[in-house]
Amino acid sequence: MRCWPISTPSTPLSPIHALKPMLRLFTGLSLPILLRQRLTVMQGGIEGARWTERDNFHITLTFIGEVDEATAETVDEALSALRHEKFSLQLKGTGSFAQGKYPKVLWVGVAHNDALHRLKEKIDRALTTANVPFENRKYTPHVTLARFKSPDEAKVAEFMQQHNLFSSESFGVDEFILYRSHQTKNGPVYEPLKEYSLR
Repeated sequence: MRCWPISTPSTPLSPIHALKPMLRLFTGLSLPILLRQRLTVMQGGIEGARWTERDNFHITLTFIGEVDEATAETVDEALSALRHEKFSLQLKGTGSFAQGKYPKVLWVGVAHNDALHRLKEKIDRALTTANVPFENRKYTPHVTLARFKSPDEAKVAEFMQQHNLFSSESFGVDEFILYRSHQTKNGPVYEPLKEYSLR
């Protein structure tokens, strides 16, 4: 089975085999455009922050990492066989991931949702069964707002306090996506490769 990159009607589709030999892959959920716009409005006020571009907002499910084309096809086959129900999500609150005592990632959280965690578990099982390695760590679903090298800790704390009551409208999830991550001089770009419908 071939994994086809998502494209507009004016852009011809090309198979995964036409891409570069190594692909940095992860599965995730996209966000509605209005919610992405709302998150963009939140951004600012922290000097030196690398704010996430609007089109890059997503919720990671499972990070797979760099694989060759054959393994990418195996990933596609495993994910295509997965079955899961549609569900709704809500973003809620803010937080950060730290390296040592310094915050490195600023994020908006996801309200606890059993269906989300079941989907994540199914993806992990499918990859395990297919003998595809993936990152296995405690799952904290979130949307990354910014990354830091040397942040102003007081400003980060002020931002989180200001937005700690943030909550979004619920939004429906009827698919998950296999993404490819491209590293560029302007930061990462996340390319949707294939959508997998939920029923």
